[in-house]
Amino acid sequence: MAQTLVAIVGEGRAEISVSRSRFIGLASPAADSTGAEEAVGKIRLAFPDASHHSFAWRAGAGQERLSDDGEPQGTAGLPLLETLRRAGVDFGVVAVVRYYGGRNLGRPGLYRAYLEAAKAALAAAALADLVPGCSYQISLPHHRRPTLMRELASVRGEVSETVWADKVEITYWLPEEGQARRSLEDRMPEATAARLLGPQVHRMAHPR
Repeated sequence: MAQTLVAIVGEGRAEISVSRSRFIGLASPAADSTGAEEAVGKIRLAFPDASHHSFAWRAGAGQERLSDDGEPQGTAGLPLLETLRRAGVDFGVVAVVRYYGGRNLGRPGLYRAYLEAAKAALAAAALADLVPGCSYQISLPHHRRPTLMRELASVRGEVSETVWADKVEITYWLPEEGQARRSLEDRMPEATAARLLGPQVHRMAHPR
């Protein structure tokens, strides 16, 4: 089986108040590290007068980053990163914007406040399972299309585009596991001529 990854695919927001400080939790999608940094930049622009813009993100393949943004080390970015890890999120950003209320919370109090805001924001976000895969393109006589559709379904493949001409040109996706492609080619030898378009992460049909 191809490895299933988890991504934030819809934004989430939550707000809590602790000793007059406001903590606004924000969860955002991010397909890669560049997208994660862009999401953090947008949050800073959206809340320019906040006291702190702490964040953590994960972008697959072991890529992750956190920032306390001026809070005592380990009290802000770390609980945000732990929130992503514990939820099994591989792609996404969790940030917490703080408006200081005039009272110090101490290290344990800060940690709890950032953790609570992060968890609430992630709970309000939409998550989905992702499966790494590859896209292919093939040209077939029209009468062979039903056979391809049937065999793709048997190996969890999906069609993304169909172009009708003298032949039918079909773009399809397969899970990134050798068995899926081998099984398809064994059942339908024409598939050996399919052109590899490249790797592509695929969102499963049913969000979490």
